[in-house]
Amino acid sequence: MESQLIDHIKDHEIKPRKHPGVMKIRIAEVPVVVINAMKAVLKDKPVKAISFGGSELARYLKARHVPVEEDQIRYKGNEIQKQIEAKLGIDSSSLTDEQQEELELKYKNYVIKRLKETLYSWKPVVYNEHEALLYMVARFAPEYAVLRKIFTEIKTRDPDFNPHYMFDFGSGVGTGTWAARAVWGDVIQEHFNVDSSGDMNDLASLLLRGGNEEAEMSIKTVFYRQFLPASQTLKYDVVVSAYTLLELPSARTRLETIINLWNKTNRYLIIVEQGTNTGFKVINEARDFILQLGKGEEIHPSVTVAHVFSPCPHDLPCPRFMHDTTPCNFEVSYIPLPFEGRCDARKERFSYVVFKKGHRPASDVQWPRIVRTPLVRRKHTVCRMCVAAGKLEEVVFTASKHGKIPYWCARSSNWGDLLPMTVEGGKTEE
Repeated sequence: MESQLIDHIKDHEIKPRKHPGVMKIRIAEVPVVVINAMKAVLKDKPVKAISFGGSELARYLKARHVPVEEDQIRYKGNEIQKQIEAKLGIDSSSLTDEQQEELELKYKNYVIKRLKETLYSWKPVVYNEHEALLYMVARFAPEYAVLRKIFTEIKTRDPDFNPHYMFDFGSGVGTGTWAARAVWGDVIQEHFNVDSSGDMNDLASLLLRGGNEEAEMSIKTVFYRQFLPASQTLKYDVVVSAYTLLELPSARTRLETIINLWNKTNRYLIIVEQGTNTGFKVINEARDFILQLGKGEEIHPSVTVAHVFSPCPHDLPCPRFMHDTTPCNFEVSYIPLPFEGRCDARKERFSYVVFKKGHRPASDVQWPRIVRTPLVRRKHTVCRMCVAAGKLEEVVFTASKHGKIPYWCARSSNWGDLLPMTVEGGKTEE
């Protein structure tokens, strides 16, 4: 196994603790102006009960699975029907169509009961005024931290990018708007937010008014809708879908939404979900779909080619999805809202993908991404990384074998950072 620094990074130009692949940001805190607005919104409301209900909602959302598809239901139903016939000693091949239909009708209720017992029962979450408050209290702080971290990496790695128009699909209580303003400030001239819940939109607008319905919004150019705009000509520099795809009823709906969002993207499309196996599965589904669309430009002339900006240093099939049972996820620290009791820092795990329009530039160095917490020992550091070859590599860095700068870069890096070096060989992570 060999590792080497990229040629343009010399020993005297790099400080390992601040090497160019470090994505470290301070523990995220929700802006005071937002917290004060929330306090105004929650005035005269049962805050403890809302906080408790918010925790219950957060646990439910984290445990969600994708909706079961119709073909899966049919397959499982046929399987149960065959089990019934086997138990009764019936040879279905000897039955007439009429007899088969009569048998299926006789045990229909039993089959439905067994389907309900064995298959995941997905239901959409209806966000009324109360549910919107629960979501705000439980999910604003962690989602703000996640989005701010992703936006910060884009700004760090693409400093000349100045987004003027942002589109947030499934915008909820407006977390994406606040996170984007924290990173790009007044550069963003328009925030276009879409959420199917009118109560969510109303609450997002109220937070921008400081909790006072009569006040003007602190950010003037924010617009809310309940449905995706039909126009295909509108383009946005940044398009975000955060914690939204699992709210859609089927794989077909998810993919139709993804291509719709991609067609509205001018530069970056950001998709975020929970850092669970289910969340990662949905992220990888979107990743494969967008990259495959780009390969079929002749078939889909309206679709622009894409490459993965983050977290993957490649556009090949995800090695973790293919060879591992754990999700590709990352972690961010944040301070919870003051309504949740103790305000000690907490951690949020998330899965995400950032697509960028166009082919991957030849100048892209494709540094490896650290995908698990490095194991720092006395004279060596073990890094598990996703590399440009589309593989998971485990590298044991030592000063004697790799040199002092690569060794100290590895020791100074954390989960989610890039390592400013190329990696060849090594042990593939199982």
